[in-house]
Amino acid sequence: TSQLTIIFKSFQECVEQKVYQAEMDELPAAFADGSKNGGDKHGANSLKITEKVSGQHIEIQAKYIGTTIVVRQVGRYLTFAVRMPEEVVNAVEDRDSQGLYLCLRGCPLNQQIDFQSVRSAQATDGRARRKGPSSPAPPEAFTYETATAKCREKLPVEDLYFQSCVFDLLTTGDVNFMLAAYYAFEDVKMLHSNKDKLHLYERTRELAPGNGAPSRPTPALWVALLCLSQCWLCLL
Repeated sequence: TSQLTIIFKSFQECVEQKVYQAEMDELPAAFADGSKNGGDKHGANSLKITEKVSGQHIEIQAKYIGTTIVVRQVGRYLTFAVRMPEEVVNAVEDRDSQGLYLCLRGCPLNQQIDFQSVRSAQATDGRARRKGPSSPAPPEAFTYETATAKCREKLPVEDLYFQSCVFDLLTTGDVNFMLAAYYAFEDVKMLHSNKDKLHLYERTRELAPGNGAPSRPTPALWVALLCLSQCWLCLL
């Protein structure tokens, strides 16, 4: 994600409509109109922006709807996390429900990636290179083993965040994705109300009847990065 727009609609006598816009290398600590709160209405301070690290990390508190948003720049990409009451997520008109499809139901099957197939293809390609003419591998190339070792530096538990890190390193070779996964987990630790549910191991779709999950499940299907970014954005 290289661009992000968040729109807070005008809410009764509490806040005016505010728009927050960020893009790569430009993470402002203010709304698009230069303000840092909800405007001139009585509840203006129930919506405010706080800069945590200049150009790298901001937080938006929307107390009137019980929502916290964390936006970061990690390498060349933007990441964000949202804590929002279920009542707010579900308070959507039927005509708008399509916009929340990804958040409520997950990604369609045709936008999911078979992680095991990617891993197998990567291993096959690695064997083919070893059999062919020797040539130096590019510095950003990762094998499954080196990717897992790299991700374990920041994510010692092999949960969804760890597996996402491994997938991203295999498919992009960009170590910034390791930091993105690490900060995603750090944001969850800060935002999640149940500390016993911080580590996620769920598959992205239900298993067929009669198929039990292994004791240490590895998700068989992984969501495309585009699909993930669309889901995060549709929360707002």
